[in-house]
Amino acid sequence: MKQPIKVTYKYTSSAYKANQWLHSLPDVITCDFEAAVKYSKEQIEEWKQQLENENLPKLERKRLESLISATALDHPSHVKITHLQIGISETEAYVFILDNKKITDLVLTFLTTTKKKQVWHNASYDFRLIYYFTGKFPVNYEDTALFAKCVLNHVDTQQAKVGLKQLAGSQYGAWAIAPDNFVLEQMYDEKVLLYAATDACATMWVWNKLNAYIKEQNDCN
Repeated sequence: MKQPIKVTYKYTSSAYKANQWLHSLPDVITCDFEAAVKYSKEQIEEWKQQLENENLPKLERKRLESLISATALDHPSHVKITHLQIGISETEAYVFILDNKKITDLVLTFLTTTKKKQVWHNASYDFRLIYYFTGKFPVNYEDTALFAKCVLNHVDTQQAKVGLKQLAGSQYGAWAIAPDNFVLEQMYDEKVLLYAATDACATMWVWNKLNAYIKEQNDCN
Protein backbone atom coordinates (compact mmCIF):
# COMPACT_ATOMS: atom_id res chain seq x y z
CA MET A 1 0.00 0.00 0.00
CA LYS A 2 1.31 3.42 -0.97
CA GLN A 3 2.37 5.56 1.98
CA PRO A 4 0.92 9.09 2.21
CA ILE A 5 3.22 11.97 1.42
CA LYS A 6 4.89 13.13 4.62
CA VAL A 7 4.70 16.86 5.29
CA THR A 8 7.30 18.76 7.28
CA TYR A 9 6.85 22.32 8.48
CA LYS A 10 8.33 25.14 10.52
CA TYR A 11 6.15 27.49 12.53
CA THR A 12 6.54 30.82 14.27
CA SER A 13 4.64 33.66 15.87
CA SER A 14 7.69 35.94 15.74
CA ALA A 15 7.40 38.80 13.26
CA TYR A 16 11.20 38.88 13.01
CA LYS A 17 11.45 35.21 12.05
CA ALA A 18 8.40 35.49 9.79
CA ASN A 19 10.01 38.37 7.91
CA GLN A 20 13.11 36.26 7.28
CA TRP A 21 11.03 33.40 5.92
CA LEU A 22 8.94 35.68 3.70
CA HIS A 23 12.10 37.07 2.11
CA SER A 24 13.38 33.55 1.37
CA LEU A 25 10.32 32.26 -0.50
CA PRO A 26 10.46 30.91 -4.07
CA ASP A 27 8.67 32.64 -6.93
CA VAL A 28 5.60 30.36 -6.69
CA ILE A 29 4.03 29.64 -3.31
CA THR A 30 0.79 28.10 -2.13
CA CYS A 31 -1.19 29.88 0.56
CA ASP A 32 -4.09 29.18 2.89
CA PHE A 33 -5.63 30.64 6.03
CA GLU A 34 -7.03 29.06 9.15
CA ALA A 35 -9.47 31.17 11.13
CA ALA A 36 -11.55 31.00 14.29
CA VAL A 37 -14.42 32.90 15.86
CA LYS A 38 -12.80 35.76 17.75
CA TYR A 39 -15.09 35.61 20.80
CA SER A 40 -13.96 33.86 23.97
CA LYS A 41 -15.94 31.16 25.76
CA GLU A 42 -16.48 33.60 28.61
CA GLN A 43 -18.00 36.21 26.29
CA ILE A 44 -20.35 33.65 24.74
CA GLU A 45 -21.49 32.44 28.14
CA GLU A 46 -22.16 36.02 29.23
CA TRP A 47 -24.25 36.65 26.10
CA LYS A 48 -26.25 33.47 26.70
CA GLN A 49 -27.07 34.70 30.19
CA GLN A 50 -28.19 38.04 28.80
CA LEU A 51 -30.58 36.24 26.46
CA GLU A 52 -32.40 34.82 29.48
CA ASN A 53 -33.71 38.32 30.16
CA GLU A 54 -37.29 38.27 28.83
CA ASN A 55 -37.34 42.07 28.60
CA LEU A 56 -34.37 42.22 26.26
CA PRO A 57 -35.18 44.41 23.21
CA LYS A 58 -35.77 42.40 20.03
CA LEU A 59 -32.92 44.02 18.11
CA GLU A 60 -30.44 43.36 20.93
CA ARG A 61 -31.64 39.75 21.16
CA LYS A 62 -31.00 39.27 17.45
CA ARG A 63 -27.54 40.81 17.78
CA LEU A 64 -26.56 38.52 20.66
CA GLU A 65 -27.94 35.47 18.85
CA SER A 66 -25.81 36.29 15.82
CA LEU A 67 -22.70 36.61 17.98
CA ILE A 68 -23.32 33.32 19.77
CA SER A 69 -24.01 31.38 16.57
CA ALA A 70 -21.07 32.82 14.61
CA THR A 71 -18.63 30.40 12.96
CA ALA A 72 -15.24 30.80 11.29
CA LEU A 73 -17.06 30.72 7.93
CA ASP A 74 -19.22 33.67 8.93
CA HIS A 75 -18.80 37.33 8.10
CA PRO A 76 -15.16 38.40 8.68
CA SER A 77 -16.29 40.79 11.41
CA HIS A 78 -16.79 37.71 13.62
CA VAL A 79 -13.47 36.14 12.72
CA LYS A 80 -9.79 36.20 13.64
CA ILE A 81 -7.26 34.80 11.18
CA THR A 82 -5.22 32.38 13.29
CA HIS A 83 -2.73 30.97 10.77
CA LEU A 84 -1.27 31.64 7.36
CA GLN A 85 0.37 28.59 5.87
CA ILE A 86 2.68 28.85 2.89
CA GLY A 87 3.75 25.80 0.91
CA ILE A 88 7.15 25.93 -0.78
CA SER A 89 7.02 22.38 -2.16
CA GLU A 90 4.76 19.33 -2.07
CA THR A 91 6.31 18.35 1.27
CA GLU A 92 7.48 21.56 2.99
CA ALA A 93 5.58 24.47 4.47
CA TYR A 94 5.84 27.43 6.79
CA VAL A 95 3.04 28.07 9.28
CA PHE A 96 2.70 31.61 10.64
CA ILE A 97 0.75 31.74 13.90
CA LEU A 98 -1.03 35.08 13.95
CA ASP A 99 -1.39 35.58 17.68
CA ASN A 100 -0.24 39.20 17.71
CA LYS A 101 -0.82 42.34 15.64
CA LYS A 102 2.77 42.69 14.46
CA ILE A 103 2.97 39.35 12.66
CA THR A 104 -0.61 39.65 11.40
CA ASP A 105 0.08 43.04 9.82
CA LEU A 106 3.34 41.72 8.37
CA VAL A 107 1.82 38.74 6.56
CA LEU A 108 -1.23 40.68 5.32
CA THR A 109 1.04 43.38 3.91
CA PHE A 110 3.14 40.70 2.24
CA LEU A 111 0.11 39.02 0.67
CA THR A 112 -1.19 42.30 -0.80
CA THR A 113 2.14 43.63 -2.09
CA THR A 114 4.38 40.75 -3.16
CA LYS A 115 4.82 40.05 -6.88
CA LYS A 116 5.40 36.35 -6.18
CA LYS A 117 2.70 34.08 -7.59
CA GLN A 118 0.33 33.00 -4.82
CA VAL A 119 -1.68 29.84 -5.43
CA TRP A 120 -4.82 29.49 -3.30
CA HIS A 121 -7.42 26.72 -3.33
CA ASN A 122 -10.91 28.27 -3.27
CA ALA A 123 -9.55 31.78 -2.89
CA SER A 124 -12.99 33.34 -2.46
CA TYR A 125 -13.04 32.44 1.24
CA ASP A 126 -9.51 33.61 1.99
CA PHE A 127 -9.69 36.72 -0.18
CA ARG A 128 -12.75 38.08 1.59
CA LEU A 129 -10.69 37.96 4.80
CA ILE A 130 -7.78 39.71 3.13
CA TYR A 131 -10.05 42.38 1.68
CA TYR A 132 -11.97 42.90 4.92
CA PHE A 133 -8.81 43.47 6.94
CA THR A 134 -6.76 45.38 4.33
CA GLY A 135 -9.12 46.75 1.67
CA LYS A 136 -6.83 45.16 -0.94
CA PHE A 137 -6.38 41.93 -2.91
CA PRO A 138 -3.19 40.02 -3.78
CA VAL A 139 -1.39 41.23 -6.90
CA ASN A 140 -0.44 37.94 -8.60
CA TYR A 141 -2.50 34.85 -7.85
CA GLU A 142 -4.10 31.65 -9.16
CA ASP A 143 -6.95 29.54 -7.77
CA THR A 144 -6.47 25.77 -8.08
CA ALA A 145 -10.15 25.11 -7.33
CA LEU A 146 -11.20 27.12 -10.38
CA PHE A 147 -8.34 25.64 -12.41
CA ALA A 148 -9.42 22.10 -11.50
CA LYS A 149 -13.06 22.92 -12.21
CA CYS A 150 -12.14 23.92 -15.74
CA VAL A 151 -10.14 20.73 -16.27
CA LEU A 152 -12.68 18.38 -14.65
CA ASN A 153 -15.77 20.15 -15.97
CA HIS A 154 -18.50 17.51 -16.26
CA VAL A 155 -22.31 17.53 -16.29
CA ASP A 156 -22.18 14.90 -13.54
CA THR A 157 -21.20 16.92 -10.47
CA GLN A 158 -19.87 13.77 -8.80
CA GLN A 159 -17.19 13.69 -11.48
CA ALA A 160 -16.35 17.36 -11.20
CA LYS A 161 -15.70 17.76 -7.47
CA VAL A 162 -12.74 19.99 -6.71
CA GLY A 163 -12.40 19.96 -2.92
CA LEU A 164 -8.74 19.91 -1.92
CA LYS A 165 -9.12 16.65 -0.02
CA GLN A 166 -11.00 15.10 -2.94
CA LEU A 167 -8.18 16.03 -5.29
CA ALA A 168 -5.18 15.26 -3.10
CA GLY A 169 -6.52 12.84 -0.48
CA SER A 170 -5.09 9.85 -2.34
CA GLN A 171 -1.62 11.36 -1.92
CA TYR A 172 -1.72 12.82 1.59
CA GLY A 173 -4.21 10.50 3.27
CA ALA A 174 -7.06 11.63 5.52
CA TRP A 175 -5.62 14.78 7.08
CA ALA A 176 -8.89 16.47 8.08
CA ILE A 177 -9.44 17.20 11.77
CA ALA A 178 -12.58 17.95 13.76
CA PRO A 179 -14.07 21.47 13.48
CA ASP A 180 -13.76 22.02 17.23
CA ASN A 181 -9.97 22.16 16.80
CA PHE A 182 -10.27 25.54 15.08
CA VAL A 183 -10.56 27.74 18.15
CA LEU A 184 -8.27 30.40 19.56
CA GLU A 185 -7.18 28.15 22.42
CA GLN A 186 -5.66 25.61 20.00
CA MET A 187 -3.60 27.90 17.81
CA TYR A 188 -0.41 26.08 18.82
CA ASP A 189 -1.85 22.56 18.77
CA GLU A 190 0.34 20.24 16.68
CA LYS A 191 -2.70 18.67 14.99
CA VAL A 192 -3.81 22.10 13.79
CA LEU A 193 -0.30 23.07 12.63
CA LEU A 194 0.16 19.83 10.68
CA TYR A 195 -3.31 20.19 9.16
CA ALA A 196 -2.48 23.73 8.07
CA ALA A 197 0.88 22.71 6.60
CA THR A 198 -0.69 19.77 4.75
CA ASP A 199 -3.30 22.05 3.18
CA ALA A 200 -0.53 24.21 1.72
CA CYS A 201 1.54 21.27 0.47
CA ALA A 202 -1.50 19.52 -1.00
CA THR A 203 -2.35 22.72 -2.88
CA MET A 204 1.18 22.68 -4.34
CA TRP A 205 0.68 19.05 -5.41
CA VAL A 206 -2.61 19.93 -7.14
CA TRP A 207 -1.03 22.98 -8.80
CA ASN A 208 1.86 20.91 -10.15
CA LYS A 209 -0.42 18.15 -11.43
CA LEU A 210 -2.77 20.60 -13.17
CA ASN A 211 0.11 22.34 -14.91
CA ALA A 212 1.63 19.02 -15.92
CA TYR A 213 -1.72 17.96 -17.39
CA ILE A 214 -2.07 21.17 -19.40
CA LYS A 215 1.51 20.85 -20.69
CA GLU A 216 0.85 17.25 -21.73
CA GLN A 217 -2.31 18.27 -23.60
CA ASN A 218 -0.46 21.09 -25.38
CA ASP A 219 2.38 18.75 -26.34
CA CYS A 220 -0.12 16.29 -27.81
CA ASN A 221 -1.57 19.05 -29.94
